[in-house]
Amino acid sequence: MRGLLDSPRRRKRALVAAVVVVAALIATVVALQFRNTAKPHEETFERGQAQVTHEQVPVRLAARDRREILSVVNRFVEDGVAGKDLGGAYDLSTANLRGGLTRKQWARGENPIYRYPVYKHGVRIAASYRNDVMVQLYVRARTRKVEPLGVDMELLAAGTGPARRWRVDYFQPRETLVTAADQPRRGPEAKDPGIGPHLTERWLLVPLGIFALIVLLPVGLGVRHWAAARAAEREFGRERALPPLPPRSERDP
Repeated sequence: MRGLLDSPRRRKRALVAAVVVVAALIATVVALQFRNTAKPHEETFERGQAQVTHEQVPVRLAARDRREILSVVNRFVEDGVAGKDLGGAYDLSTANLRGGLTRKQWARGENPIYRYPVYKHGVRIAASYRNDVMVQLYVRARTRKVEPLGVDMELLAAGTGPARRWRVDYFQPRETLVTAADQPRRGPEAKDPGIGPHLTERWLLVPLGIFALIVLLPVGLGVRHWAAARAAEREFGRERALPPLPPRSERDP
C-alpha cells in the first residue's frame, strides 16, 4: 500500500529533476552561442623615451640663494601685499602666478595677491630643493583690530650663474583676514554683564531712585502733615475751647 502511494511522488520528483536538467542545458547552449563578441582591448604605445618622475630631494641652500630668496620675499611683501608697487611685484612673479595677466591688469589690482595693511613681517624657509623653496610668511598689522596673517609661498629659480633669479610661483594665505570682533573667543567665557555691553549695574539705581521717589514722596508728605498736627495739638491742647461769643445786642448795630 505504501509503495503504491509513494510511486506518484517519485514520478513527480523525477519529472521536476528532469525539467531542471533540461533548463540548465538550454542556458549553457545559449551562453555559448551568444558569448561576448567585443574585441579585446589592445594597448598602444608611442615611440620615444619613457618619462620617469623623481621625488624632490631636500638640499642645503647656498648662502647666496638664501639672501636672494629673503630679499625677493621682503620686496614682494612691500610691493604686492602692502600694495606700494604692484608693478614691482609683477616683476617678482612667475608666469604661473601671473596667470596670463598683463602688467597693466596686474597693476590695476587684478592679481592673486592678498592685500594686507603690513606693519611687520617675518619669513621662515620651510623646505628647500633644487631650484624650489617653500616659505612661510607671517605678517602683522599696526592695529590689533586686524588679526595676523599667515601665508604659504613657493619660489622657483631659473637661470644659472649671475643670471640666476628667484621668483614667486605660489602665494596662498593660510588664515583669512578677520577683525577682533569676528575672532572667536578663546579661553574661559566672559561673565555676562546682565544689561548690555555699554551699561553697568550702576544704571539700575536710576529706575530704583525714580520708584522710591514716587512711593516715598507721598509718605513723607503725610508724615510731615501728621507731625505738624501733633505739634499744634501739644501747643494748643486737644480740649481747649474757643472763647465765648459776645451777646447778640453787641453784635447787632
